[in-house]
Amino acid sequence: MLMSEKYKILLVDDEAEVRQSIIKKIDWEKAGFRVVGDAENGIDALEKAEALEPDLILTDIRMPYMDGLELAENITKVLPSVKIVIFSGFDDFEYAKQAIKLNIIEYILKPIDAVELTGILEKIKAKLDEEITVIKDMSNLKENFEKNLPILRETFLGNLVKGKVEKDKIKEFMNDYNIDIINGKFWTAIKVNMTVSSSENIPVSIMQTMSVKKLLDSRLKDIGVWECFHRPSGICGIWAMQDRQSFLLLTNMLNDICRESIKLLDTHLKIGIGRIVSSIDEISESYSDAREAVSYKNFIGDVVYIDEVELTNRDFLKFDENAENDLIYAIKFGEEENILSSIENIISHIKGREYSPMDIQTYVISIINALIKIIQANDFDNEIIFGEYEDFGSIMVGIKTAEDLEKWLSRVSFSISALLYKQRQGTTKSLIAKAKKYIEENYQNSSLSLEMICDYLHVSTAYFSTLFKKEMGESYISYLTGMRLEKAVELLKTTDDKTYIIASNVGYDEPNYFSYVFKKKYGVSPNKFRGK
Repeated sequence: MLMSEKYKILLVDDEAEVRQSIIKKIDWEKAGFRVVGDAENGIDALEKAEALEPDLILTDIRMPYMDGLELAENITKVLPSVKIVIFSGFDDFEYAKQAIKLNIIEYILKPIDAVELTGILEKIKAKLDEEITVIKDMSNLKENFEKNLPILRETFLGNLVKGKVEKDKIKEFMNDYNIDIINGKFWTAIKVNMTVSSSENIPVSIMQTMSVKKLLDSRLKDIGVWECFHRPSGICGIWAMQDRQSFLLLTNMLNDICRESIKLLDTHLKIGIGRIVSSIDEISESYSDAREAVSYKNFIGDVVYIDEVELTNRDFLKFDENAENDLIYAIKFGEEENILSSIENIISHIKGREYSPMDIQTYVISIINALIKIIQANDFDNEIIFGEYEDFGSIMVGIKTAEDLEKWLSRVSFSISALLYKQRQGTTKSLIAKAKKYIEENYQNSSLSLEMICDYLHVSTAYFSTLFKKEMGESYISYLTGMRLEKAVELLKTTDDKTYIIASNVGYDEPNYFSYVFKKKYGVSPNKFRGK
């Protein structure tokens, strides 16, 4: 909320005249607050607080059905940020100690003094303002961000070369972290191994590592766009180019850096260069090449380009781990556009290219294996895979072109995604059904609580409260109260039991509170209802 808005207050006291007196005594608007509701007991307040979401609750400590301390304990489970002020007619040290444990910010003795309460409200407003200022103080956030920027950049670049960054997030992160290589048209990854020139048995010091990084940065940033970073295995880098011709400039400079490092730093460098990629999200493949290149022992020279040591055609068709993870994630959690984007990426590897039927079959088998992982993990029928094909063999023979693969993969992916969505919906409905059944079987227990239900279902109270309200259109408390009152009406109509017996039979230890709740819903007391 904006600090210009008034903070919301819920006032709780079992005496209506006390509530009205407090409301009239205080100039709420001047103090920076507005009273959004009042309640006559803790249970009533708990239900209203969920709906009104107040910033501050002013509550009496001694009330029937649920006292102020119980209210504080329960409300902080649902609205942990709400501030609570306790009123008490008793200077009770034990109460005060409990209040401190429950993080209650003020403990005020009755009768309420308007001047004292106004002063307390002003202090609370200042505290709330300060909390908002801290949260929204962009200069502090910016300062903290910039302080941690080097670490964030290193972590991001490390994850990028390992293929652990979602494709659609790469540009966003690079813009946030001021990483210029995003503006390239071609990229290559570099891996640097270091040894002490005078003796391979002496480990490279931190100072030597930092000096090598500084040397790489100073030389390479003079001739192009370069990002250098550390991984546990040593120094790595990404070089961005506008054209492939710049690659020769890079290799020449790296050879020169190797010579300088020996002469100036007594450090021998072995540098591996991965293949050039035309999309930044393929840089993990280039990095894998660079690691492989730098590990060649018998290559003449200190700068090793992967294509110079592996003369085979590198344009082979492969359904790699990144593509598999991307497809599985899209099917499990993505919207339609995410699934289509993942499929488009898979298809792009064979579109407009000449591959043998064996290459395409191998590619399709890898895709089928990825899909079967999801199908088996969720106990779906393997028949989803086939569709227009009779069996796995028919799929191999039938998929000859990019168009064939796209049509088949789209149908299978969307079918599995729909089944997963239905399964999740079923899980939600099953959870709510279990909760309703548990309430039905235990509503007579006056101690039945949110925690008991969540413990039975093995879910958190926050998750269950949100889910229950979304699915049922009312809070758990409201639902439980409704069920208890429906059962009470049934007993009033079909038995001659006393009201206090019926109250006990539907989960109310306090007959007076039962009558209060009943009258609140039906407009008459239980006895009058029976006499209709």
